[in-house]
Amino acid sequence: MKYQLDGKKVLLIAPQFFGYEVEIRSELERRGAKVSFLLDRPFSSPFMKAITRLRREWVINAADRYYTQQVSSFDSNDFDYVFVVNGQTLSTGILDVWKRSFSNAIFILYMWDSFGNRRWGVDNLPFFDHVFTFDRNDAKKYALNFRPLFFSSGFEKKPLEENTYDVSFIGTAHTDRYQVLTKVDRALGPGVHAYWYLFLQAKWVYWAYKLTNKGFRLSTLSDFKFAPLNKATVQGVFFQSKAILDIEHPQQTGLTMRTLETLGARKKLITTNISVREYDFYSDNNICIVDRNAPVIPPGFLAAAYTDVAPEVYARYRLEGWLDEILEVASA
Repeated sequence: MKYQLDGKKVLLIAPQFFGYEVEIRSELERRGAKVSFLLDRPFSSPFMKAITRLRREWVINAADRYYTQQVSSFDSNDFDYVFVVNGQTLSTGILDVWKRSFSNAIFILYMWDSFGNRRWGVDNLPFFDHVFTFDRNDAKKYALNFRPLFFSSGFEKKPLEENTYDVSFIGTAHTDRYQVLTKVDRALGPGVHAYWYLFLQAKWVYWAYKLTNKGFRLSTLSDFKFAPLNKATVQGVFFQSKAILDIEHPQQTGLTMRTLETLGARKKLITTNISVREYDFYSDNNICIVDRNAPVIPPGFLAAAYTDVAPEVYARYRLEGWLDEILEVASA
């Protein structure tokens, strides 16, 4: 841990995602910061969450009211940092108000989604002093800081000697994930013990996709789960798996959180993301890149033992390394 934040006041806006927002906040507080937290998607119902994902413009007015009310309730608005992760429902109007209200604050944005999926994010860029993205292509296109995602300490547990599953996948069933997972399942063959958990926010979302997404045409309702798993359960499946399947969004080149969690858990990775070859932890012994249309997993891949990465490489992708790198740029 290189950078301390003793006595600094931080306004943190982040998604509620498997407890990572809690861990980011805890790491800021561990460094001495006083943190005020707001959700980047301030709706609790599955319906509103789905609407936010599908039609962001429909919820912006409600989100504006939420941010205005919450900030006005704070004891102090004299922030040193406004730290936004994604900011899915942060409008340019709210950001403009905050820039004028928190005139001494350093505004930091970290995007853990690609602008191809979050086009509204480009409009928000002028309001930030420092912008980071997990997507190398976005970093080049918009002249931003490139910084991959991270894993938390909960994924650093020593691997089990014997695994319950050969390969597992837990994730939201967006775009072509159902199709890809089905093809990977066939490619693995009957002798492989797999754990699949394709999540959708609600059954009506499934029926909407069934009508509008050709990738869902051959699916059945029983192929999907409608209750999110908590982080402890996700980690439990990780620790019981020899390999993790990762299926990135077709419009994205950045590495998913799952990829970094797999690194943290010292597990093998089967991924459709060809750009993983460009990263310093890549090893063809540990990582199998497959074609999302015709996946092939070499028969010896799952049988071979995992090869650990260099300690300094491993440390860079921990949550502490991620935050150090962001604060280093913001403090320059």
